[in-house]
Amino acid sequence: MKLLRDVGEHGFIRALRERFPMQAAGDDAAVLASLETPVVTTDSFFEGTHFYRWWTTPEKTAARLLEATLSDIAAMGGEPRSVLSSVVVPPDMELDWILNFYSGLTSRTDCPVVGGETVKGSVFGVTLTAIGECGSEKPFLRTAVIPGDTLWVTGPLGRSLNSPELLEQGRKRQLSLVEKKQTELFLSPVARFDAVPLLRSQGVEAAIDISDGLFSECAHLARESGVRITVELEQVPVVPFSLNRPVEACSAGEDFELLFALHSNSPTPGRGFYRIGLATEGKGFVLKNRGRDTELLLRGYDHFTLKN
Repeated sequence: MKLLRDVGEHGFIRALRERFPMQAAGDDAAVLASLETPVVTTDSFFEGTHFYRWWTTPEKTAARLLEATLSDIAAMGGEPRSVLSSVVVPPDMELDWILNFYSGLTSRTDCPVVGGETVKGSVFGVTLTAIGECGSEKPFLRTAVIPGDTLWVTGPLGRSLNSPELLEQGRKRQLSLVEKKQTELFLSPVARFDAVPLLRSQGVEAAIDISDGLFSECAHLARESGVRITVELEQVPVVPFSLNRPVEACSAGEDFELLFALHSNSPTPGRGFYRIGLATEGKGFVLKNRGRDTELLLRGYDHFTLKN
């Protein structure tokens, strides 16, 4: 079993280029084709904070992190074009593991890896910079919600509720079929590019991806647009294993569905889209449960607090 320290940085890069022909790799910077209305995002992920290598295969780990990053491009109404990958790797990491990780990172044919950086560190981590474009269309913005808009989500929420804990338990006991399905959903998010054309046809101008929890994202939209957003808890769709804990499911985050606003004169979208609330004059975010305002102790993920 070869370790990274056995081959060194140049040997690692050479192995990457031999196994994964990377578009534009090899020069000091990537040269990209001209983009019309480019949209760019970056995300950093570190083992022990955002994931553990033992959760799943290196290919699925990389694909999960890639989809999480690309979800921001989908939320802007863009299409993916390319990604830059900068990895922090311990010298004693297995070479095969990191090569298989890159296999997952290069799994999307519409988003080639065009470059990046390699740095030695004590903890494995990766920073992904995704580049997309909206073409001749306007990007979806958090500031575009207006009073009278209805709020919708593109799918059920709650896939990450208790999933890390279940993965930990899976090291000691056999998970049930329902638990396995839950963790599989958690480990296999898909950026919702498939929904973007329909949202544009409906006249959508405002959207955000649900990465830190529905309530947190609603608060972002309310603040950035200067409106009051009210969500009816019983209208929020949640995955089957979260039905008994809807508030926690909506706060857990890492769903990577889209939350979007629909103007009052827009047609109703078809199946697979769920109306959950309304924007009105005023400020802030309000959650109603059976018609009553509900105090929120759980709002969403925060990188700098111990509690959600």
